[in-house]
Amino acid sequence: MSDIGKMMRPKRFSIKEKGKIILLVETYTGSRLELHLENVSLHGIGGVLKGKLPPEEGLEIGNLVPASKISGGENEVTLGRLVVRRIIQSEEKNETFIAFSTVDSRVPIDGFLSRYLDTTLDASKGSYDYELSPSKFSLRNFREMNRSNVDLFAHAEQFEVYYQEFVESPKNQFGNIRLPSKGERVKLRQRRRGSRNDFLVMASNDYLGLASSEEVCESAKKAIDQYGFGSTGSPLISGLTEIHEELSDFIAKLLHREKAILFNSGYAANVGAVPALTGVQDLLIADMLCHASLLDGMQMSKGTSRFFKHNNVKHLEKLLKENRDEHVGSLVITEGVFSMDGDAPPLTEITKIAKAHNSRVFLDEAHSLGVIGPNGMGCAAKHPDAKVDVIMGTFSKIAGAIGGFIAADKEVIHWLNFSARSLMFSVSIPPSTAAAALTALKIFRNNPELVNRLQANIKHFVMGLRELGFTIDPNHESAVVPVVIGNDETVGKMNQVFWENGIYVVPVGYPVVARNQSRFRFTMMSTHTISDLDFVLSILEKAMEKVGFEPRKDEDKSDAA
Repeated sequence: MSDIGKMMRPKRFSIKEKGKIILLVETYTGSRLELHLENVSLHGIGGVLKGKLPPEEGLEIGNLVPASKISGGENEVTLGRLVVRRIIQSEEKNETFIAFSTVDSRVPIDGFLSRYLDTTLDASKGSYDYELSPSKFSLRNFREMNRSNVDLFAHAEQFEVYYQEFVESPKNQFGNIRLPSKGERVKLRQRRRGSRNDFLVMASNDYLGLASSEEVCESAKKAIDQYGFGSTGSPLISGLTEIHEELSDFIAKLLHREKAILFNSGYAANVGAVPALTGVQDLLIADMLCHASLLDGMQMSKGTSRFFKHNNVKHLEKLLKENRDEHVGSLVITEGVFSMDGDAPPLTEITKIAKAHNSRVFLDEAHSLGVIGPNGMGCAAKHPDAKVDVIMGTFSKIAGAIGGFIAADKEVIHWLNFSARSLMFSVSIPPSTAAAALTALKIFRNNPELVNRLQANIKHFVMGLRELGFTIDPNHESAVVPVVIGNDETVGKMNQVFWENGIYVVPVGYPVVARNQSRFRFTMMSTHTISDLDFVLSILEKAMEKVGFEPRKDEDKSDAA
């Protein structure tokens, strides 16, 4: 049983159907007593013995029972030794209740016994109220639990108890429903102070604000009129239109690659391309902070996976020296901007080391294209000497839409077209989405002031954070601006202040980020005004004062440099 099992159920749980489970104990005299199980905990168990306890059995509080087991139906579990903790005799019922604690093993409350436990959410019983508090647990705890229950859904039932309390906790800012509204100011179904539902969004992926562009929206409407609502099939069957072709060609030219291929999401692009490009004898080495889609793609690959310390080129080189010769092909994976820290990789050094060890380089530009580099052309453009083989990108950031792509040499794209399973066995993006993305990309290319305005907003917000005492690089250039607080509970209390004042920002805690690295993940938009950002900074300061938080005084390496 995992560590969470020790904390999840410190209380005793009663048995729903009395008399079905028997506790068999063996005394030092050799007698075997049968008790009907009444309640259990992880290290405790209690049962009812019919009649009075025979004095000759020597069962007294503190005494040791040499052997015991639980029996019910076809199931039987040996518990080993027990210690008597409580004895209650009832003259009226002519029975004796005896409580024990275990010595050699835990009670199998996550095993066959779980189907008999009374784990209702009755507040008066409080079975789970303490054990599954969001202040003590996270989703990670449930993912790491050993699944010993015979019912696959028992895991989900336990999580449901946690979830019901989590959604009411100040840490929760997920799944909010947007009412008809768009841009950097939206209306949500959920209410804030004064029953208002208008919010300033600081958590959008629409960095350039193009998702609500009239020109972009008109392109989508026109495509619906021309092609209908959906694409009607996968790219290899019936799912491609002239708009899809024009979009992929435009991407290839924009990124100076021979060819590009479209996927129906950035996630699909990564989980499709990574395993398609690597095989059982190949090596995959990725930055340890790479996105979940890349990690999932690596798990789906039949190759050998290794991870280098975040942006640490020396560790990458060490792993390549130790592992490269044992494999046929090799793929080094990194990101143009990392989605939680908002920092960029030393791409030139990474590609130099990779090429020295005959490795290909895969770059995820999801958060960097449209934001960093000359005219927002991404990390690869910022490092023209870097030899990147495969560029992955999405429409979710640069256009606020859905869809992803891979751009590379034509041979690679042709291979992916017939080997990337997430492309072959999934319907392509609708023509309306392709048309909107194409228009958004053209607006981006022809209007460099969009990126300039976004960069100005980023710089203004970062300077404001530094004035509040946060250690953040003054040259930070990505739209993802993390504000690390550290403690989950403190983040939750501060988030209440943001919510009450109409600021929609998502708090991020463990396991998405490391323990004691809980944070607010602010994302900048080109359409934010300076007044918007100053308001957010003022509310952040107000939240800090409310909880008594002061940023940790780390050495500011950017100034030292």
